[in-house]
Amino acid sequence: MAAEFKTLVFPNTPEGQQQKIEALSTASAEGWSVVSETVTQGEFKGKKACCLGILFLPCAFCAGSTAGEINVTLKRETQ
Repeated sequence: MAAEFKTLVFPNTPEGQQQKIEALSTASAEGWSVVSETVTQGEFKGKKACCLGILFLPCAFCAGSTAGEINVTLKRETQ
């Protein structure tokens, strides 16, 4: 018996987590099961933060950050 794999990627935000829940509900109904899930944090926008920080340190926090990712690997047995 063989197995089929697929990876789903969602933004690490409240909206992305809701998308993940909905997608996993659908995938589960189709016979998929979760093999692994990894969550990466967003990153501070370094170059922009550095420039703003030189002008006025609290401004560095206005640079924001990127959303991380939620990676979910699914597996389904095939015939």
